[in-house]
Amino acid sequence: MMFKKGSFEIGSTVYPVAIKYDPRFGDAFWNSSQFGMVNYLLRMMSSWAIVCSVWYLPPMTREEGEDAVQFASRVKAAIARQGGLVDLLWDGGLKRGKVKDTFKEEQQKLYSKMLVGTKEDRSRS
Repeated sequence: MMFKKGSFEIGSTVYPVAIKYDPRFGDAFWNSSQFGMVNYLLRMMSSWAIVCSVWYLPPMTREEGEDAVQFASRVKAAIARQGGLVDLLWDGGLKRGKVKDTFKEEQQKLYSKMLVGTKEDRSRS
């Protein structure tokens, strides 16, 4: 999830924690567009166990010349790296809304270039 930059603007030390849930015994993820709060709580309380790994990362401070957004991105990247997660620029809105057509088109163009290759790639073969 993307961090809001406000917490990173005040210039204090951040103590990052990476938490990764293991869904084998019970899934702790709550998709609020799929399950209501009561349903989610019942699923959580009736699951066999909620297992997670927790890593306490070293304290991080804002570097010289780094703005709040860059600092938040650096902290998020460190948490993702420690937890073995993919560091995406994503604000969590995709679970409630549809993907924008422009984003789809951009990804389709990138995929098309990967499949077809560039003119240089074909001339080398």
